[in-house]
Amino acid sequence: MKNILSIPEWHYEVKTISKITLAVIDMQKFFLTNKKSPWYDRKLLSIVPNIEKLIKKTGIENVIFTRFMPPANWQDEHGSWRTYYHINQKITRKFLGKTALNIIDELTPYISNSSMVSDRKKSASVFTTGSFFSKIKKKSTKFLIFTGIETDYCVLSSVLDAIHLGYYVIVVMDACASSKKNGQKNALGIFERFPEQLWITSTKSLIKQLQNN
Repeated sequence: MKNILSIPEWHYEVKTISKITLAVIDMQKFFLTNKKSPWYDRKLLSIVPNIEKLIKKTGIENVIFTRFMPPANWQDEHGSWRTYYHINQKITRKFLGKTALNIIDELTPYISNSSMVSDRKKSASVFTTGSFFSKIKKKSTKFLIFTGIETDYCVLSSVLDAIHLGYYVIVVMDACASSKKNGQKNALGIFERFPEQLWITSTKSLIKQLQNN
C-alpha cells in the first residue's frame, strides 16, 4: 500500500496536537481474542502494533477507546435490531459475558479513566450513542484520526458522520482492519470520494508528519 493515498492541502495544518483526537474503535476481546464469539477473527490483531506506535510516537494526548455494547438480551431491542439479535443471540451480553466486551490486553496499558467512551455505543457509528461526541467537543477537537475495526462497518460509519459534522478526518488504513476479504478495498473506495475532507494515510506517514511539526 502507498504511504499516502490522498493528501488534502489541510494536512499541513495538522500541527496542534491539542486539537487532535485519536479514536481507537472497538478493539475488544469478542472481536479479537475470544474464540467462543461468532465475531472472533484473530487476524484483526495485526493492526495492534500500528495503533501502539500512533499512541506512543505522535504525542497525541486525546485518545478515545470505544466499546461496542450489544444488548443483554435480544428482547431488549426494538425494530430491525430486535430481529437481528433474535437471530444472532450468541452476540448478546447474556451469551458473551462481561469480560468479552473489554478492550484487548495489549491495549489496556494505554487506557486512562478519561479516555474510555461510555458503554452505550449500540450501533456502528461512535456518534449515535455514548459520550464520544461530547468528549471531542470538550477537547475542542478539529482533526479526528480513526483506527480500529471494522474498516467497512464501524470505522466507515463513524468517518462519514464525522465528515457530515464538519471535522477534518484522517483514516490510518494500516491501523484499521476488516474481517471481510474485500472490506479494506470497499471502504477505501468510499473514503476516496471525500478528498477535500479526508486524508487517507499510513501509520508511518502520519507519525512522520506529526513529528516534523
